[in-house]
Amino acid sequence: MSDVSIIGGIAADIEGTPYKQLIQGDSNPGKITMSYGGVGRNITENLARMGAAVSFISVVGDDFPGRGAVRELEDLGADVSNIKLLPGENTAVYMSILNIVGDMELALCNMDILERISADFIDTAYEATKSSKIIGIDTNLTEDVLEYAVEKFKDVPLFLDPVSVTKAARAKEFIGRFHTIKPNRMEAEILSGLPIMSAAELEQAGQWFIDQGVKRVFISLGPGGVYYRDEKESGTIRPVPSEIVSATGAGDAFSAAILYSHLKGFDIKKAAEAGMAAAAITMRSKSAVNSRMSEETLSKELGERRE
Repeated sequence: MSDVSIIGGIAADIEGTPYKQLIQGDSNPGKITMSYGGVGRNITENLARMGAAVSFISVVGDDFPGRGAVRELEDLGADVSNIKLLPGENTAVYMSILNIVGDMELALCNMDILERISADFIDTAYEATKSSKIIGIDTNLTEDVLEYAVEKFKDVPLFLDPVSVTKAARAKEFIGRFHTIKPNRMEAEILSGLPIMSAAELEQAGQWFIDQGVKRVFISLGPGGVYYRDEKESGTIRPVPSEIVSATGAGDAFSAAILYSHLKGFDIKKAAEAGMAAAAITMRSKSAVNSRMSEETLSKELGERRE
């Protein structure tokens, strides 16, 4: 049995980086790369590289990118027995355009296949997943399936990565049933219904989540770092100046580190620091997951930041 299970999206990633400043409405010379991604998949790969016993529950098309994505995770040691290959379906695709400093300018995704993750699919994976110490879920699931999974695994601590502002709303009505959540500021506004435009409003939103039943809240603030809160303490951790090659996947690495921290029994502040460390490691790579990610690399980065 795996210590942590992830239910969520898997996709082929296409990323474009311009050589010069982007010109809107024009063809921009640049470098185009292809790799495997998806929030759930990226979290799974990071956890596998961190040395965690992790399983992934998802669907892909029975096509070249789908089979390749499954094989890559399997080679890293992740349990892929609950990834279903669907004949006649295309594997999901996520296409992003970065700007000259490595931040995302625009993205387009086709995640329709992920709607094939049904309640029956959750039932099939239940026996292999129910003994996990924590289960991570992303909102690529439809709202009814997401709620079904939350109810099905009600006896296991659940972690939520909201994925995007649009998809975050799918968890709004039952957000208090998650043990840990990691929205960004805009996703937190959607989930709570509260504006977050100041430090005081950030505190109010954090407390609102705790009042709903969430045990640990991490709200990413982009260049402003991360706000964290549990029943005992809250705070904000600012990023340490570091090289940024690409910001793609940084949030997924942060989520993986939060799940890793749960397994290790870290307090909330150390968990937030581990998340920031994992994000920094990822941003030094052009890939959504840095191939140098490991338990040793994370521990070293975390140690340097705590000195």
